[in-house]
Amino acid sequence: MKFKHACFASCIFSLLCMAAAPADDRKGVQASIKPNIVFILADDMSFDSVSANNPKIGNMKTPHIDKLISQGMNFTDAHSGSSVCTPTRYGLLTGRYCWRTKLKKEVLWSWGAPLIKKERLTVAELLHQNGYTTGMVGKWHLGMDWRDQDGNIVNDILEITDAHFKSKEAAKRVEAVEKSIDFTQPITGGPTDHGFDYYWGVDVPNFPPYLWIKNNRLQGVPTIPKPKDMFGSPGPMLPGWKLEEILPTLSKKSCEWITQQSKTKKPFFLYVPLTSPHTPIATSEKFRGKSGISNYADFVIETDAVVGNIMTALKQSEAAKNTLVIFSTDNGTASAANFKELEKHGVDLHNHFKGHKAQIHEGGHRVPFIVHWPGKTPAGSRCDEVVGLNDFMATVADLLDAKIPANNAEDSTSILPLITGEKKFLPNRPCVINHDYRGKFAIRKGPWKLVEGGKLYNLKSDPKETTDVATNHPERVAELKKTLKTYQQQ
Repeated sequence: MKFKHACFASCIFSLLCMAAAPADDRKGVQASIKPNIVFILADDMSFDSVSANNPKIGNMKTPHIDKLISQGMNFTDAHSGSSVCTPTRYGLLTGRYCWRTKLKKEVLWSWGAPLIKKERLTVAELLHQNGYTTGMVGKWHLGMDWRDQDGNIVNDILEITDAHFKSKEAAKRVEAVEKSIDFTQPITGGPTDHGFDYYWGVDVPNFPPYLWIKNNRLQGVPTIPKPKDMFGSPGPMLPGWKLEEILPTLSKKSCEWITQQSKTKKPFFLYVPLTSPHTPIATSEKFRGKSGISNYADFVIETDAVVGNIMTALKQSEAAKNTLVIFSTDNGTASAANFKELEKHGVDLHNHFKGHKAQIHEGGHRVPFIVHWPGKTPAGSRCDEVVGLNDFMATVADLLDAKIPANNAEDSTSILPLITGEKKFLPNRPCVINHDYRGKFAIRKGPWKLVEGGKLYNLKSDPKETTDVATNHPERVAELKKTLKTYQQQ
């Protein structure tokens, strides 16, 4: 009994000391609480697609993303690792450039095998190891293992970039895989095998199978072929599948998961790789005609609304004050946006940069990158340092004071000092490398951008890459060529 009384007295004394402690000391106690992390990744949406970044956006406004900028930090020189989908997603989750894998160009196509190796650490696994509950809602596009009725993997016969439209041989391999799949078998190599406790989404909205995936199971059996007049590659579909319901469902599932996790004591990480405004441009009925411009513009507005819904869910669940939210995109705008039609309605998505998705020009990989972290990131601030989506993993490790094992996250640099406003620039920032659809490289150091083949641009004075200055700066060209070669060989 004496021991119990002593413990009780000790607890009371500790509580009184905390109550009497200076405010700054109590802040230190709160600072030790791990923040929730939400990373929203839109699909095919450039820096100029955010209205706060682009005064020439007309009626294609993005008020919810703009609000994040006004309340957080806007990075003006952020880059996806590639100008297309799969490679960027690989880099974001692993902190490693995708061209270090066997995927040297293009993307994974229908029924692609897993690109992330089992032994490769992901940011979800890192967070899971540090006490986080991890969830993902949205587009995977990093490959999965598909199995036959005996449980054997059937898609390991595919070449890395096989697609039905590539050649007769590729088409035969794809068809053989599709015919062999038993859709009642569990899927492996997907999100739940790479650190995510929960997954709801689609592999790719325009690839089969056309139905939902929850964790490692299809939500039904796709028994009919996708109609020819429905956008996407041919393949099996669940009867009643509607493209227009994908984005609203992703929004709903994200908000539900946030609400559920906010009731627990564990910190959470939610990765939300949206399917929009990538094709299929499938605007839901609620947003059709909103812009008065085009279906594509409506889809961008709906994408922005999903960001607003997620922020509302955080606020209503009282998790917002302790949540680090990042909004970015996987690459620039796709030509499916119909730039000429948008320009007729006063929307210029090339206001700042040249090029679009799949290209090595800035418009292919210069992306919005916005950080909202109440009490940590200065509201209404801006950072002009060169950063990349690969930096997410090292930043998370820095935030948690966690060590990344050797030979992991090789191409990731912590930008935490930038996010907190401690620094404006990183003195020893490694070069940022970009990759296009065909496998061409570009390397960036300070204002200088060298494109493989020898073209050199000063992006500070020439952001639209109008003038090749390689002949004026041969020493700079030589330096960057050598650096790129070193990065490739290491």
